[in-house]
Amino acid sequence: MNKKIIFPIILSCTLILSGCVPKTETVNPIPTLVPTVVPSPTTVLVGNDKDEHGCIGSAGYSWCQDKNKCIRIWEEDCGSAAAIKSAIIKKDNIKSEFTLTISHENATYASGQISFGSEGGGMFLAAKINDQWQIVYSGNGSIDCKTIKAKYEFTAEMLKNFCD
Repeated sequence: MNKKIIFPIILSCTLILSGCVPKTETVNPIPTLVPTVVPSPTTVLVGNDKDEHGCIGSAGYSWCQDKNKCIRIWEEDCGSAAAIKSAIIKKDNIKSEFTLTISHENATYASGQISFGSEGGGMFLAAKINDQWQIVYSGNGSIDCKTIKAKYEFTAEMLKNFCD
């Protein structure tokens, strides 16, 4: 008698539980369409605003005549070449014409070369102290790299030809 009762109970439970299993239906999702913008002749692309010198204004670049290149004025000073040249003339009491080339510069430090044409030239290191460019080194001899590194924060790139 136990067997006759157990079988219908198991069968009933199976049928009841099979109704609890969720149905899985295959539904094809509706594809999402993303509109594309096709540039037209009147569409202005960001970063495509070069001026007559090739400077990209939207990226913060503007032309610096003194340096003959595009610069970001918050990264380097456009008038620094003239100020550094003046500081070299004052420090070394230079009377003849020379060409100044700034190789590396940030807001506080600069390095580069001085050329007197066929007469030769040298290198310089400059630091902006109290908003004035001062010459830390100028010439073509050896320098005290240990003192310069301790006293100033020139980048490794600026000191490359000085402290090799």
